[in-house]
Amino acid sequence: MIISIDPGINNCGISVIDINNHFKVQQTVLVKNTRKFTDAEKEVEEKYGNRTVKVQAIIDKLEELYSTYKDQGISAVVIEAPFYNTLTPSAYGSLLEIIFAIKYSFVIKYDLNFKLIEPLLVKKFFANNHLAKKEVIKQFLLNKKANGSILIDIDIETLSEHEIDSIAIGYIYYMNLSKFDV
Repeated sequence: MIISIDPGINNCGISVIDINNHFKVQQTVLVKNTRKFTDAEKEVEEKYGNRTVKVQAIIDKLEELYSTYKDQGISAVVIEAPFYNTLTPSAYGSLLEIIFAIKYSFVIKYDLNFKLIEPLLVKKFFANNHLAKKEVIKQFLLNKKANGSILIDIDIETLSEHEIDSIAIGYIYYMNLSKFDV
């Protein structure tokens, strides 16, 4: 099993995927950090900044998922690699912060394999178009569900774009396992 992540400081998509016999999506989660913080989180925010609260919420969700699925053999965490966008340059810093926090606070703690996958690679292989828009990725997921390439009991129409992306990231990893050093 793997945990596949579309990182984002405000919206982080996470999927737990069984890759042992086939590609089966067990669960998806959207960590929404555009919310009102609890009183305890406000104290942390005051001392360390709001990014700290948001990153901790992602780590807490990963811990919860790991606890739920650890007996089924989670072996790797796969994350979309950070990318620099000139329109949102500050997003790059938060992506790095999330990825490193996951690596050092979660991956190493549980001795999991760790793989970053380039965003353009995901779009190219998952949607056969390196410039694919979110709706195209969703349509390809629907097609892969229909043809049995991806097993998923969740209604895809209810998933956020971030959860869909996390599935696509995991699928690229699954399709290229022999090429990755795990």
